[in-house]
Amino acid sequence: MKKIISLLILLVISLPLFAKKPVILDIQAKASKGTKINLFWVLPDDPDEPITKLLIYRSTTPITRYSQLKNLTPITELPGDRTDYTDSVKDYKDYFYAIITVTDKPYEIILASMNSTVNGVHLKLQTKKPETKPQKEEEKLYTGGTKRETPLPYLDIIEGLNEENLISDETVDSTKEFTASKKDDSEILSPYFFEEDLVSPDGGDDYILFDILKNTFVQRKYSDAETQLKKLVKRNISTSVQNRAYFYIGETEYFLGNYEEAVKAFIQVSHVYPMQTYRWINACMDKIEIKD
Repeated sequence: MKKIISLLILLVISLPLFAKKPVILDIQAKASKGTKINLFWVLPDDPDEPITKLLIYRSTTPITRYSQLKNLTPITELPGDRTDYTDSVKDYKDYFYAIITVTDKPYEIILASMNSTVNGVHLKLQTKKPETKPQKEEEKLYTGGTKRETPLPYLDIIEGLNEENLISDETVDSTKEFTASKKDDSEILSPYFFEEDLVSPDGGDDYILFDILKNTFVQRKYSDAETQLKKLVKRNISTSVQNRAYFYIGETEYFLGNYEEAVKAFIQVSHVYPMQTYRWINACMDKIEIKD
């Protein structure tokens, strides 16, 4: 019962993440033809307060804090039920966007990938294609087993992760007390990697994290991964690396069967990776056996 009470407290802490707040979701920005950039987003279902209008901001730098908007003027104001907008720019700079909802007042919050774009988008350079060569050269697809001229470094380290059960027999035996009275038919999640950690960095904190994952987590040495990652987050490292390390700690706890510890780790970075942590916390909840 103490474990359940502890878990409920953790869920209360993370409740603001999943509440129906008046914040748009899943903002997308894509370059269109000519001088157009198309924006798309998803409105929240039945928010706590009705959205009366939307304010769209544009910047040449990432918008990560609401305080940045004080120096910006909205490029447009839209009705509260709109889910798209087409912007027009005159140059090829990278642009970042943020959308603020307004109820009785602006909802002062910025969430990366939810109501602000993470990557910059710029106009497509218009070039006249030779009539004899209509194929595009900007992007090359490798299909049918065709090999790349220059393979991506280290991408092979995560091949085959879905081909077999990701939890060892030892781990399964250690968690029998949670599953003895109820058959566990819930889905086992596959390891998740952030794009920054798929390719070997040049150095610094990012490389330290990459090296730990490559030598422990990728090889399913989850106990070693847990130990090294917990040491890493205690060091003076960049915020980005620390956030990703906490997320991987949550994954290692999940694969070790320590689901309550996994929830704690995911909650640490739920404000940074809301969509990803929501999925893993739900998976942990499915694995926890509720006992009186």
